[in-house]
Amino acid sequence: MRIESLLPPAQPGKPWTLLLEGKETLRVGEGVVVDFALYQGKDLDEETLEGLKKAAFAADLREKAVSLLTGRLMSAGTLREKLLAKGGSPQQVEEIINWAQDIGLLNDEEYAKALARHYQAKGYGIYKIKDEFYRRRVPREYWEEALAALEEPNEIIDRFLEGKLKDPEDRKQVKKAADALVRRGFSWSQVSSGIERFRRNWAENH
Repeated sequence: MRIESLLPPAQPGKPWTLLLEGKETLRVGEGVVVDFALYQGKDLDEETLEGLKKAAFAADLREKAVSLLTGRLMSAGTLREKLLAKGGSPQQVEEIINWAQDIGLLNDEEYAKALARHYQAKGYGIYKIKDEFYRRRVPREYWEEALAALEEPNEIIDRFLEGKLKDPEDRKQVKKAADALVRRGFSWSQVSSGIERFRRNWAENH
């Protein structure tokens, strides 16, 4: 199989483009170009072509990983799942994950902290945040530290109750507000304390 053309990338660090006989196109990194000593007009035997295609797929998989990680934060577990779904072998995927961690594109510890802050800012409690940790495949070794860095939930609960409760003596209103807070990930003890605080403040002002 002959290389009809070998084009460098428009941007440094991006894959090179190979056009083979039959119009088949491969995209490979600069390291692959060097390792395989590629040049326009080179003839490739079957073994070399097979190795080149594997290298091209690995380069494409790495580019997909970069695209995923620059678009939004995610855990190593989520990235692993996505790359495996795209056809990457376990070995290829682990190599890409290790590479992304080495260059700082992937950091489960910082991701856990950012995720916890994000959901607390949206008004959610610790149990909802834990659900998100689990759903987004954040390793459990980072949960405790991320949760410990959060602010106390009292202000969040108080603001929620101020917006929802008009009369703390109305049992239906109280139950509806309490159930909503529990669904948001707060414990019953936190919710009960919040309702008591609301009742005390309400009594002082009415």
